Amino acid sequence: MKHALILADIEGIAGIYDLKEMNKCSEIYTREIEVCVSTLLSNGVDAITICDVHDKGDQINPRVKQMGNNCVVRLVSLMGGIPFDCKYDYAFLIGFHGMSGTLGILPHTLRFDFKEIAVDNPYNGMITPIGEVEIYSRWLGSLGIPVMLVTGDREAVYEANCFNPYRQTCCLKSYLQTMSFNITSLHNKLAHSIINSLKLDKNLCLSSDEGIVIADFHNPDIVDILLDRGYNKRGSKIQFNNCAELVSGLYPLVEILQQLNQETWTTNIAFLKELRDLAIPLKRQSLEQSEIGALLKKNLLFLDSASKVKIMDNIQKIIELHANHN
Repeated sequence: MKHALILADIEGIAGIYDLKEMNKCSEIYTREIEVCVSTLLSNGVDAITICDVHDKGDQINPRVKQMGNNCVVRLVSLMGGIPFDCKYDYAFLIGFHGMSGTLGILPHTLRFDFKEIAVDNPYNGMITPIGEVEIYSRWLGSLGIPVMLVTGDREAVYEANCFNPYRQTCCLKSYLQTMSFNITSLHNKLAHSIINSLKLDKNLCLSSDEGIVIADFHNPDIVDILLDRGYNKRGSKIQFNNCAELVSGLYPLVEILQQLNQETWTTNIAFLKELRDLAIPLKRQSLEQSEIGALLKKNLLFLDSASKVKIMDNIQKIIELHANHN
């Protein structure tokens, strides 16, 4: 019996370029997953577990579970819902996107809080940025599950090939593409890639999970707060022993980040109100041209305590200059 695990994300799905109409996106997402399931079942796979890793894990229509006929097709939400009561022969990463800072379509790494996640290679000492493709591939590798195929936008495919040029990849869209394609044509390409991936040597698709993983955040305050919560610090960043440790503790970490974001939002709203009250006698132009202007352009959730100290010091100086001038 051959059992396949599909990790599915929505941003790299063919035909999706924004998430403004989620009902429409959910249907497009589901149809691409159906292509994957149908192709796998037609090519010797007996059981499939689909894990929707996007947001709350509820965007794939449950109708995919009825595709199995005499085979088992399971649909679960998020990685914590993946049952490991069985052996997965291989995994497929479907619909993935580029990491934060790339020219991907809707690029990010895990959550908007993360500025970058990188791995410290124990063999050559290089610190290399990685995205969800490599994070999940290494995590699955630590469980003995080879990733046979990665599909999605150009940047996701590039990342997959950077770390393992042997595994099959399938690019279904690009930030730089100059023409549109019929979805059926792209689905045919996807099916062909799945069939090719099943012919690969599984052992060569198995990722190694070696090297310290370092997480950098847009708001530096998060690092000190996580340090107090028992996380390990490396310089101005948080470190994990490997991708398996990061992924296994991801949802508890997300809960902490969500709580911190709520607190940061409330605190920074109050700070801005105080700032506006102080700046009433000042001209807007004088503020925008000062160091304050650049700092206040940050996302409100990324406005850290050091930046707020700088802002307050600067505005006091501007107020003093304004008072002396008058």
